[in-house]
Amino acid sequence: MQFVLTVIGAYLGVCALLWAFQEKLIFHPRPVARPPSNAAAVPVVIDRGVAVLHGWTINPESAGPLIVYVGGNAEEVSENIPAWADRNATTVLFNYRGFGDSTGEPSEHALVADAVATTEWACARYPDRPLVLFGLSLGSGIAALTASRVEPDAIILVSPYRSVLHIARRTVPLVPVRRLLRHRFDAEAAVADLPRALVIASPRDRVIPFKENLAMVEAINAEADRPVVLRTFELAHNEFLKALPVWREVDEFLNTI
Repeated sequence: MQFVLTVIGAYLGVCALLWAFQEKLIFHPRPVARPPSNAAAVPVVIDRGVAVLHGWTINPESAGPLIVYVGGNAEEVSENIPAWADRNATTVLFNYRGFGDSTGEPSEHALVADAVATTEWACARYPDRPLVLFGLSLGSGIAALTASRVEPDAIILVSPYRSVLHIARRTVPLVPVRRLLRHRFDAEAAVADLPRALVIASPRDRVIPFKENLAMVEAINAEADRPVVLRTFELAHNEFLKALPVWREVDEFLNTI
């Protein structure tokens, strides 16, 4: 009997920890390690009232499309400025609440609302550009949810997922995550509103499983007017934006917009 009570106690303890500390499990804020010195990067400040978002516009004078980039759950976006500076596009990067120099606390509702507000801010300044949303990892779900409200011309999703709930179920299958999870980022709910899409994924991804990537592709294809352009690479989760072949695929996709 004591063993059974110990197991039950441990199980309830795991559930309690997941409920209490899920923000720390999902969001991993990082400061700006070094202010970017790239001449192509222009600092941006967007006042959201309860939070102030800090980011950069890259290549503001470009004649290419307008890209709004939505990053990963442990990403400080200025680290990728050199790669964005090489694109024939104007890209707006912003750090999530609590990330970089942005103020406030991250949550699903806040991050999606901030992505929508940032996209509207960018479109107001570049109204004649085709709009592309680009989401990486956690940001892929945020980009999908944003697309349903801002109607982009295209979307690029790197290591996408259907929802955080699906990932959590794979990670802790015996825990009732549906009842415990507050931040679900249900990207699958937005697939009917997605424009033409490029998906980049890897069988070597150990953070968001390849099967989950493919499940999201299938969900989009079931609703999309045209099939997803799927490109796969043998890369670890944190290697996508460091790989030149990935950027070649991105550039080729952007050239068709």
